[in-house]
Order: sequence, then structure tokens, then C-alpha cells
Amino acid sequence: MVEPGPARRGRTPADPTRMRNQPALHTPKRWIWLVPGLLLAVVAIVAFALALPSNWALAWIGIAFVVASSVGLITAALTIQVDRTRNLTMAGLMAIMAAMSLILLLAILWQTQLPNV
Repeated sequence: MVEPGPARRGRTPADPTRMRNQPALHTPKRWIWLVPGLLLAVVAIVAFALALPSNWALAWIGIAFVVASSVGLITAALTIQVDRTRNLTMAGLMAIMAAMSLILLLAILWQTQLPNV
């Protein structure tokens, strides 16, 4: 009979190479996700502010989304008590913020490349 789980693949449950066992997901330090997340927010807001003359609607949507994600990041850092849950939530919010900022900035870039009709 084949043994299920990590032992079958030669890994122990505490294998540090697995994504779910990374130290950043288990640490009680809130700043590990908060500082990079807020730095990402500042960079994204500056990029959207610079894009305001090109497409003000998408730029304002991007700024609003980044501000809302930043508020969610700070709220998660201050209210969620369980370390792993808090860190996973903050990592997810940061990933969503990065992905949506990239998508909106690419949409602004694409829109500026279209011929004016």
C-alpha cells in the first residue's frame, strides 16, 4: 500500500522547501508583509498619478484600488491574531494589489497606443 502525504515523496511535514512552510508565513512579525506591501502601494500610486494625463479614469480606479488594498492590508495586520492566517491574508492582499496594478497599468499603456479616432 502506498503511503499518502509528504512521506511518500520523501519529504517530511516540516520540509522548509515547501511553500507553506516558509518562515514569512509563520512569523509573528507583522512588518514582514506590511512594509513591502505599503512600499508597493506607494510605487503603484505614483505610477498611477503619473498616468493621470493619459487616462484619468483608469488611473483613478487604480489609485482607489491600491488605497483600498492598503487599508485592507493594515486592517489585517492589526486585527487578525493568528500568525499564519494573518500572514496568508496579507500575502494574498499584496499579490492581488500587485496583479491589479500591473493589469491597470498595462491597460493604460495599451490605451495610449491606440490611434485617436
